[in-house]
Amino acid sequence: MSASATQTSISNVGGAVDSSAGKAQDNAGVSLNSFLASLAVAAAVFGVEFFLFLLIKNRFSRIYQPRTYLVPKRERTAAPPSGILSWIIPVFRTSNSDFIQKSGLDAYFFLRYLRTLLKIFIPLALIILPILLPINLIGGLGEEGNVKGLDQLSWTNVNTRTHVNRYWAHLSLAVVVICYVCYIFYDELRGYIRLRQAYLTSPQHRLRASATTVLVTAIPRKWLTIDALDKLYDVYPGGLRNIWINRNFDELSTKVKQRNELALKLEAAETDLIKKAVKAHKKKEKRSGKKANKAEKLEENAQADEMASGSGVSSGNPHQVRHSVREALSNSPTPPPEEERKRPGQGLGVVGSGINRLSHTVVGEFKKVGRGVNERLNPSDGFAPDDGTSQSGSQPDPSAGGRRPARATPYQSHVDSRADHAGDGPRRADAEAGEVAGEDGGSNLMFWKKGKKSEKGDVERSKAARRGREDDELPLSHPSPATPGANPQATINGRRGSKESGNVLRKKRRSILPWGQDVGEENSQKGEEFPVAFNKEYEEDDSGKPMWKKYLSKSDRETMRLPIFGWTWMPALPLLGKKVDTIYYCRKEVARLNVEIEQGQQDPERYPLMNSAFVQFNHQVAAHMACQSVSHHIPQHMTPRHVEVSPDDVIWENMSIRWWERYIRTALVITVVGGLVIGWAFPVTFTGLVSQISYLTTVFPWLNWIKKSPGWLLGVISGVLPQLMLAILMAVLPMILRLLAKQQGVHTGMAMELSVQNYYFAFLFVQVFLVVSLSSGITTVIQQVSKDVTSTPRVLAKNLPKAGNYFFSYMLLQAFSVSAGALVQIGGLISWFVLSPMLDSTARQKWARQTSLPKVQWGTFFPVFTNLACIGLIYSVISPLILIFNITTFGLFWVVYRYNTLYVTKFRFDTGGLLYPKALNQLFTGLYVMELCLVGLFFLVRDENNKVVCLGQGVTMIVFTGLTAIYQFLVNDAFGPLLRYLPITLEDAAVARDEEFARAQRKRWNMGGEAEDEGENINDALEEQERRERSEDRAAEEMEMRNIEAKKQNRRLDPRKLMPEPSRWADRSRNRRSKDFGHYPRREGDEHTTSHQHMQRNNIKDLEAQRDNRVGDALFSGLHDEIEDLTPDERDKLVQRAFQHEALRAKRPVIWIPRDKLGISDDEVYRTQRFSKHIWISNEYTGLDSKGRVVYRRSPPDFSELDLIEL
Repeated sequence: MSASATQTSISNVGGAVDSSAGKAQDNAGVSLNSFLASLAVAAAVFGVEFFLFLLIKNRFSRIYQPRTYLVPKRERTAAPPSGILSWIIPVFRTSNSDFIQKSGLDAYFFLRYLRTLLKIFIPLALIILPILLPINLIGGLGEEGNVKGLDQLSWTNVNTRTHVNRYWAHLSLAVVVICYVCYIFYDELRGYIRLRQAYLTSPQHRLRASATTVLVTAIPRKWLTIDALDKLYDVYPGGLRNIWINRNFDELSTKVKQRNELALKLEAAETDLIKKAVKAHKKKEKRSGKKANKAEKLEENAQADEMASGSGVSSGNPHQVRHSVREALSNSPTPPPEEERKRPGQGLGVVGSGINRLSHTVVGEFKKVGRGVNERLNPSDGFAPDDGTSQSGSQPDPSAGGRRPARATPYQSHVDSRADHAGDGPRRADAEAGEVAGEDGGSNLMFWKKGKKSEKGDVERSKAARRGREDDELPLSHPSPATPGANPQATINGRRGSKESGNVLRKKRRSILPWGQDVGEENSQKGEEFPVAFNKEYEEDDSGKPMWKKYLSKSDRETMRLPIFGWTWMPALPLLGKKVDTIYYCRKEVARLNVEIEQGQQDPERYPLMNSAFVQFNHQVAAHMACQSVSHHIPQHMTPRHVEVSPDDVIWENMSIRWWERYIRTALVITVVGGLVIGWAFPVTFTGLVSQISYLTTVFPWLNWIKKSPGWLLGVISGVLPQLMLAILMAVLPMILRLLAKQQGVHTGMAMELSVQNYYFAFLFVQVFLVVSLSSGITTVIQQVSKDVTSTPRVLAKNLPKAGNYFFSYMLLQAFSVSAGALVQIGGLISWFVLSPMLDSTARQKWARQTSLPKVQWGTFFPVFTNLACIGLIYSVISPLILIFNITTFGLFWVVYRYNTLYVTKFRFDTGGLLYPKALNQLFTGLYVMELCLVGLFFLVRDENNKVVCLGQGVTMIVFTGLTAIYQFLVNDAFGPLLRYLPITLEDAAVARDEEFARAQRKRWNMGGEAEDEGENINDALEEQERRERSEDRAAEEMEMRNIEAKKQNRRLDPRKLMPEPSRWADRSRNRRSKDFGHYPRREGDEHTTSHQHMQRNNIKDLEAQRDNRVGDALFSGLHDEIEDLTPDERDKLVQRAFQHEALRAKRPVIWIPRDKLGISDDEVYRTQRFSKHIWISNEYTGLDSKGRVVYRRSPPDFSELDLIEL
């Protein structure tokens, strides 16, 4: 190809890339008929989607009303009426306090944001439309001046030669818009601060540890000790309650993530093996002429429900999971029933009858999750509704002698026959698979032990013989002895789990290893020794032929590819890497990782320190004072400091970033985001080029082979592929922005959302508004403006008025199609009826889909509506008709999201409403662009002599642009500290309000406290507070007058004698330390005061030194009952572990597989136990129905209700 041809091709591609610039101007002069046609199509789409919602709303309550039953009781909402339109009534009648109580401040302030936008645009529409529409239309240029369609209602239709004075009306209304938006900005910031302060000082919120805990970052090594931080921050009122110094557990976190991935693969492979075997068995019966009739299928489904109701069989449970608050406070999980633990000789003989009853006290909301779902949703979710035959907690049936009636299965006969030829003569099956617990608390599998037996082993055998068991005998239902890392309260501060104790433990293990192998042999990393995780000599056929081999061949088992070169971070590639059996490989790796992780958790002090710590104060105001004070004499040390940090929202990998590293990261991220904002037009335009196949083949001759493709393929490439690529691009963008925000070095997920809010708004404003509005292309405009900044108003004035009609259609699309789509939950329908049958095969996957409600990522949610509001402000004077579409859009979204917030969406983490003031500030972007555009438009109005005739209007607008910037700066400067932190003046009022809350708690506990005033609401509380303030003012005035009189008589009175000295809230709990301050928490058997005893003894004089007010109580009563009912010491037990690194809190996952009537599931549990004691595998409360689908009755065995408590 010649150079000229190449240059021509490049120029053609450049033209194609710039083809998206000024796309909005193609709609200039659109006729009224065309616009009405677009409006009719959008309204028809909305009508269809809305009608579909009305039809299926009551039928699929899991999709449209999950918050009525699938969340904890404190967050539930009453089910809406079942009428066609009666659901609208509670949507409008539900009070703001209910939204705050059940959904949090972020959800409430988002709804308030939509209401604020309506509060802006409705009055502006009532003022502007009656004035500007006639001014623009009457006596305008019309079609004679080449102004057509809807443009005759905009600025461009004003006749600049005969009606120049009409521009004063545009200026006046522009000033009205500016002043009104500035007033709304001020008023909403005041309301935000009032409500946020009331919420943060409410008693239910102040009881949470996050309200009094500060995250301190960039700590110098000198101050990175418990004593140093204690002395530094003990100066604040009330002193410290606890300190957690963070350590770098990146190595341990990597292992935890790898283990969880492999555990899920093992669980899926085991489930697939069981389902394949059952399916093969059914095919075999069908070939033999045994075809199940309807009655037999119903019987099989009943058997599946019964298996899912039974406790099944379990092995390798380390008892790390505290299923309930009660268990966490007692520091011990619920043990198995005593009769099952002590009854000898019945281990494997009845393994199919569900002997392993672990009384898991799972949170009530999730125990019978989705009760009655079959009546409301397709039963493909896998939940088997409780018919009342099984009791919560699997209590033994008295009529059966404390045991479920045994169900005969093929597996029972298999086990019994195997017990007779196991190799040691006639032994009980449970003795063959048992474990023995040594005196040191360790445990070892003994059935494959070789070589000389230790003296300690002889002692153990003699003890077992006296109990009626052989030396290696322990039933499957016996709880596995404690393993390293099983202590649920292990912390990084203190002496327990030190290296010395770890060495002693390893020395003990060396003497009793069952297979005569030294500790850590072939199992050490970086010189570190670990106990042997599994039996390397184990073979599948050692205990008889596996059950699955009766129905499947080896080739039917799942296989996987290992990453090449052993790089665990690299994903497996097809046809590359070693091919292994998934179950066998994952068993080994999960067992190995369990051992290494639990040993690492036992000795956390061997990991290096991070430069950050969590400091918990006794008073909320002390935490906010610590955040606002200067902690270190060197700049950027011990800063930033964060309060209101949820323990589960911490980004642990960013906790050791240095201050200078954070600056470099921020600069790099902003640069990358700027490149994305400007350069995103290139990949978007490329998707448009894909649709122009003929054009591409002309420009690039080497693409001529595409023309030879079939016609249908060309149609897919040019029609479907571009839209699919664009959808993927827009879906990937938020992920990229969140990844960049995380790399920036933010410390919490909510801080990441605040950063994403800035980046995403910048992207939307540039790409959705500027790029499609500017005819020259964004890159050309940037070059032009960079050379002459004063040309900005002229550029905007030449381009924006012509693009107004495009945004009319854009608003219609958002108002009708998108809002109706959000109401009908198209994504939820696809998830349930398309993705769930395709992707969910295990009980855990079905349980997770059932209990996981839709969540909102606020960082990419607010900017969408902020961008629409900015577009409305920009065109409010230039093309005022857009105000109608703004009102329609925000009105529909306000109704839709009130419904979704009330009935559909789940909110886990909360910024306390911090996204709201940021969104309000971003609205000024629309004001500034409107002002600059009007400046340019006024200066472009010329007479016959090309003289500027609107100089006064232009200068006035320049002045108001500067005043707007000054106003925004001053307001933000005044309100800035109050947007995030609490003032000291609120604490005295909070003390009195806390006492009222304490009385309410005493009444709730029937402790004889004073009764609360009934029927008190927010207005009554505010009026009473105002009367109290007036009374205090009168008392102060009387004291002043008496002091003046005393001066005249030469005997000045001491004001302190005139009024009783109030008690100081700072002294009420001075240095009230946690019992575990700087040390490991106490273990089982430690005495602790119960909440009931605490209320009797202390009469609730000090609820963790936090008090609340009647206003907060009226707004937020009923939040977090489980925290309110606990004493400070009991809350400490929960909090102590919450602020530790997530790798330290990681629990051994359970491999949760379904039971089956063939006994394959039980056999897999048995063989996994023989392979390793370090794998927790269970088939409790799950089974297979007649179609081979997994059903479940309870939450997974490793689920804990503590995960639901917001600390």
